[in-house]
Amino acid sequence: MIYHWRKQDAPVQKLGSFLQQVGFSRTQLKQLKYHAGLVFVNHKRRYFDYLVRQNDEIWVRLPNENSSPKIVPQAGPLSILYEDDNYLILNKPAGLASLPAQGQTTPALANLVKFYLQSQHQNDVIHLISRLDRDTSGIISLAKNAYAHYLLASEFRTAAVKKEYLALVTGTWSNLPTQGTITFPIGVDPQNHNLRCVDPQGQPALTKYQVLDCFPHYTVLKIALVTGRTHQIRVHCAAMGHPLLGDRAYGGSTHYIARQALHCRHFTFWHQIQRQQIQIWAPVPTDIQALL
Repeated sequence: MIYHWRKQDAPVQKLGSFLQQVGFSRTQLKQLKYHAGLVFVNHKRRYFDYLVRQNDEIWVRLPNENSSPKIVPQAGPLSILYEDDNYLILNKPAGLASLPAQGQTTPALANLVKFYLQSQHQNDVIHLISRLDRDTSGIISLAKNAYAHYLLASEFRTAAVKKEYLALVTGTWSNLPTQGTITFPIGVDPQNHNLRCVDPQGQPALTKYQVLDCFPHYTVLKIALVTGRTHQIRVHCAAMGHPLLGDRAYGGSTHYIARQALHCRHFTFWHQIQRQQIQIWAPVPTDIQALL
């Protein structure tokens, strides 16, 4: 993959400093230097101490990446919501794990993506930026190289991206505000390390919610994550006394739906390479749609 920039501002700066300015991490700069990455200024190969000036043109050819043999390509359907040279954004169905677990015989999303990328003759290294639990459906984002991964992951770290979920929770929300922020810190459940719980000594966690509709036995919420802790929405809803419908692990009723009623339906991010905002919507799956 080759990237190109024209230096717009006047101050002279070292090439390495410029590359950090456009989003390369120190680790990636080392990889460019030692693993066959190439950097050119005005069609001549240069090193990081070279001084770049206004209107100089800079090209970077990324080094090749080594694909993990642990992720075996497997054919299967993918619901592609957005794709360009840098990102692949998918609508993950419920029941499909994001990454394969040890001893797992059924394919995970990463296996299907690797097969797809190979069929398109693209870099097949899996750069999963965001994950969803196996039984959560909706938008999941992947990058096609380490540089694009770092750029978008940095937006997640600073909460610059916006992810909106549709959640159906057990019971009516009548005794609680119709919108607000849940702030319980989250830690590992001492009884089951695969689960999480509210823990005063845990990591800070913020979940914004708004009631969209109320039914006799469940409530529909719009949820936005400010932080991204494991099982955050599931733990926070349960802590409010309203676990997700279908969420057996956290006490949700399974009468209406067989899996946790949680769907990531809207994702907005700033595409730092294309310099534009991207908005993605994922249609609501039929099992949740039937309850609305």
